[in-house]
Amino acid sequence: MKTAEDNKSQNISIYRLKWKDLPAFLRLRHQIEHDATHLVPEKGERKETILYALARLIVNRRRTYTLIAVNDKKPVGYISIIFAKFKKLRGNAYLVLSVVASHHGRGIGTRLMQTAEEFARKRGIRRLELEVFAKNERAIKLFERLGYEKEGRRRKEVESNDGLDDIIFMDKFL
Repeated sequence: MKTAEDNKSQNISIYRLKWKDLPAFLRLRHQIEHDATHLVPEKGERKETILYALARLIVNRRRTYTLIAVNDKKPVGYISIIFAKFKKLRGNAYLVLSVVASHHGRGIGTRLMQTAEEFARKRGIRRLELEVFAKNERAIKLFERLGYEKEGRRRKEVESNDGLDDIIFMDKFL
């Protein structure tokens, strides 16, 4: 039986970022950063050329995997999985999730998280971790629903127009 969330996200495809997708990905990230208050980079702060982004993608290709969510051929969200560099930490990975505001509440974040977890399991990852602003209650509820637990907090870490905010660290063991 399909849920309402399944129906809302059924026109979404998720796949690994390809070289040809880089311009659309940068536009998506720029749009998300322009609209969101729950991210560290603010509107216009990130000055990254396509050449620089391409170089980063090449240099980090073995450690960072970005999955893109596409709706009607338009990117609407992404999740990056960053694998640990050092041998003793290789069972860990760090997640960065963003969905464009116009597509919040459609199950895209859930699908991106589930796809990333499946990918991480296949790579032998035992622990996933992420950071979230304390005021981003919608994201915290999503992460908790998916089995992530709060493991720590940096108090008054982030300064924004609406005051100071904490960063919450969350993790999940696979």
